[in-house]
Amino acid sequence: MSWGRDQIAKQAVRTAHEDYAAFEAIGLAGRSGVRVLDVGCFDGINTRLKFAPYAGVERVVGIDPLPDAVARARAGTDDGRFAFLCSSLDDFDPGGAECFDLVYFSQVLQHLPDPQAALQRAFCLLAPGGFVIVKTVDDAAKLSYPDPGNAMRRLFALYEQHVLPHTPHTACTDRYNGRKCYTLMKHAGFGNVAVRLFQADTAGKSLEERRALFERCVYFRRNVPACVDRSVADEIGLLVDAWGALFEQGDYYFCSQSFVAIAQKLSEGGPAWPYAGPMFAGACAPEAQVPDLRLGGGASEAFGEGGVELAQRAGGVGEGRPFVALRPLAEADLGAVMGIEIASFRDPWTPLAFALDLRHNPQAHYRMALCGGRLAGYAGWWDTPEGAVMVRIAVDPVQRGVGVGRALVEQVVRDARKARCEALLLEVRAANEGARAFYARLGFEEACMRQGYYHDPPDDGIVMVRPLS
Repeated sequence: MSWGRDQIAKQAVRTAHEDYAAFEAIGLAGRSGVRVLDVGCFDGINTRLKFAPYAGVERVVGIDPLPDAVARARAGTDDGRFAFLCSSLDDFDPGGAECFDLVYFSQVLQHLPDPQAALQRAFCLLAPGGFVIVKTVDDAAKLSYPDPGNAMRRLFALYEQHVLPHTPHTACTDRYNGRKCYTLMKHAGFGNVAVRLFQADTAGKSLEERRALFERCVYFRRNVPACVDRSVADEIGLLVDAWGALFEQGDYYFCSQSFVAIAQKLSEGGPAWPYAGPMFAGACAPEAQVPDLRLGGGASEAFGEGGVELAQRAGGVGEGRPFVALRPLAEADLGAVMGIEIASFRDPWTPLAFALDLRHNPQAHYRMALCGGRLAGYAGWWDTPEGAVMVRIAVDPVQRGVGVGRALVEQVVRDARKARCEALLLEVRAANEGARAFYARLGFEEACMRQGYYHDPPDDGIVMVRPLS
């Protein structure tokens, strides 16, 4: 059976905003010197996506019992903060007196032979005041209606009886782990336990979106081991088809929920951390604020439906140019955004910086570009008294050179004109001659230089302006 590396990576990106909500709850963006243990890091893609944006994360140790996966994780980063070790949690020896501020289980706890023992081990590895975060599943929380043949539940039952026990890495899997997290954490000695559910459903979704949700929930259930009786394998195949057919019906409702749980190792006499953010702090959102970001923020360095408002060929009409769809950016898109952000900038914004702008800054406007349904880039600008200011723009490295950046800039120009802005400003590194030439072709003129504006590496900043009247 294929362990589904591509699907696992897609799932990590698709649901990253759930993890970022937990990190916001514990104030990760405002901490320094943070030490993280990622249990079950697999090939490291999820580890880097979740923790690389946080400058205050000093050290990340990812452990996994699969040697090939650990080798891929090591080869996948040159960030000295990350270390990947081939080890199970039981065998892991942190060495010396090292302890962690965060132990992270992302879709891992349900696969371990003894989740209770795993959480107790996490408790021992944490420094006083540290946190454990668990992201997990519970198939009982899935809803399917109308489902007259009970296709979903019958498929789940056959999968759990005949597939899980005979599949590598899932022989001990508990698909009903979500409901147990609170109790398991309390029994492990943790306090300040909070559990939240993140929902994905078919309500209001297009047919394409409903099909994508079905594939997300069924892909691993299609992989029936050869040792399973042929008649059972055939029945699983028929039930997969029957369940998938339900998603084609406009009156069908399906709901799946992820469970994210946080708990704290309370120090004796120490206070519990007050969880922040709209998810874990209930209805109390953080105070409205705008990230403390300077003009441009390195915006130009990254080149090298209801929401779809523009569809065009990138770079103009022509064969070989992909169609680009542009729509407003949403907080649920942050996983894909951060994947590009980390690949594009040495000093990436944190997910919280984007989230606060989206939630609380009425002058902030963000667009994302989609090619073939995949995020290809994004741009953000602020409506200020001085004019429209481009604060961020980046294009996926594999999509560069086909006109995605041009499409984003041209859409920002249209949006800024609608807002009656007289000019669009941005800032670019003086050494980035390619970006300066790119913007010049789009009608920008160099207005002034800001000496020593950039620090890593040191460089001057060039302010470029495009009149919009």
